[in-house]
Amino acid sequence: MSPFPQTLDRRHVIIVGGGITGLAAALILGRRGARITLLERDAEPAVCSAAEAFEAWRRAGAPQVRHSHVFLGRLRSLLRDHYPELLDDLLAAGARELRVIERPPPALRGLRPESGDDDLVIIGCRRTTFEWILRQHVMQHADATIVSGAMVRGLKAAPSQPPVVAGVHYTADGRDRELLGHLVIDASGRRSAAPEWLAAIGARLPAEELESSGVVYYTRFYRLRPGAVEPAPTEHPTADDFNWVKFAIFPADAGTFSITLAVPLAFQRLKVLAQAPAFDEMVRAIPGLAPWIAPEVAEPIGDAQHPVQAMGGLINRLRRFVDERGPLAVRFFALGDAVYCTNPLYGRGCAQGFLHAHFLGAALEQHADDLAAAAVALDQCARAELEPFYRASILADRDAVRRAEGRAPRHWRGRLQQQFFERGVAVAMRCDPVVFRAMMRMMNMFEPPERAFGRPDVVARCLLVLARGQEHNRRYAPPPAPDQEQTIARCEAAVGA
Repeated sequence: MSPFPQTLDRRHVIIVGGGITGLAAALILGRRGARITLLERDAEPAVCSAAEAFEAWRRAGAPQVRHSHVFLGRLRSLLRDHYPELLDDLLAAGARELRVIERPPPALRGLRPESGDDDLVIIGCRRTTFEWILRQHVMQHADATIVSGAMVRGLKAAPSQPPVVAGVHYTADGRDRELLGHLVIDASGRRSAAPEWLAAIGARLPAEELESSGVVYYTRFYRLRPGAVEPAPTEHPTADDFNWVKFAIFPADAGTFSITLAVPLAFQRLKVLAQAPAFDEMVRAIPGLAPWIAPEVAEPIGDAQHPVQAMGGLINRLRRFVDERGPLAVRFFALGDAVYCTNPLYGRGCAQGFLHAHFLGAALEQHADDLAAAAVALDQCARAELEPFYRASILADRDAVRRAEGRAPRHWRGRLQQQFFERGVAVAMRCDPVVFRAMMRMMNMFEPPERAFGRPDVVARCLLVLARGQEHNRRYAPPPAPDQEQTIARCEAAVGA
């Protein structure tokens, strides 16, 4: 028996997009009694396991699937509390629970267990593994049908203001088709064509904000060799920002891990990282990464034709599907990257999409017979729970672009904020347990930055660190970065550039 109210009993829900957000919506609404049809643009996967999914699942509609992913503590806690069977399935497939508190900076002292630490656990897992297991779980536990190779062309709606959506028009197998449903959910990601769909049915257009994140990503996957173990932590970080390159290691399932290098657009010479010899040269130049790719420790895995996966065109974008007059279209909901698209550097996309779907389930419980009110409730919840992280992403990206371009803050307030974060917060999180926890709670989406770093005790501790001065705090700084010019030149030489 489902623990969720059957508020959608036998209602037909059409979900556009069969990625993580669409599958999450199918699971969550299916648990509430809905009959689900997922329309997925990519072909049916010709694979039978999570291991095969990484090797052979072609996901042209989701080019990010073979980049590093992190499944944040907020998502893991959601699964633990509401969807424990799915979490069990992921762990059975080799996903790992990584306890953040057990991985503090080397200089941090006095970190003791506290209430709430059980939330600070991330899931280490490849994106293909997570999506494959979620897909199988949905098919087993929800009344769901996946139509692969389906391209949605538009919405079917009654001519009213606002329009009342009744289904979709799509093509599959070379034929135009129509599908009717009680709800239509857009989970088609950052490529969502929702504004065009709404315009075609006479709806008001969504307000939109859009700006570049200012970086390009390069990712390579590896597998530990038989008998090898992950290198022990040292003083050298496995995730950091040298300004001219950002980097991180992502432990994953089944003895695999990935390394991602993120390069500001200002450093055009580092486009060579798309080539494996240059990528490897950069990794060997970073002391915290080099031990992980030693020949006796790990071997590269993945697409032999494209061993390094590159991804550009990364954006921050917000779209409003509810305005002061209410929903732009009744019975139409948008989720995840179709609404809040953020720089994947911060790892929030999958958690945000799953949370957004969970919030939709709650809104439909509260307003099962008034779908316009449900849209307003979902919008209000998303503004409170998701939008602060979107705003934080924009501010962080603007600051990173400014630093990469060598520009100082324009105003005195910006200069003070820069000092507070660079000489206060950044140092305090490596030496003060309270500030470290605040950072971890923010990064894992339990608290937005203004709340995490607006508490009086956190502010006071950061100001104390700032007041001690750079000379005193130098002991907590990570080792210096490798020489920028020499490292870039080595990467270029590795590919004969």
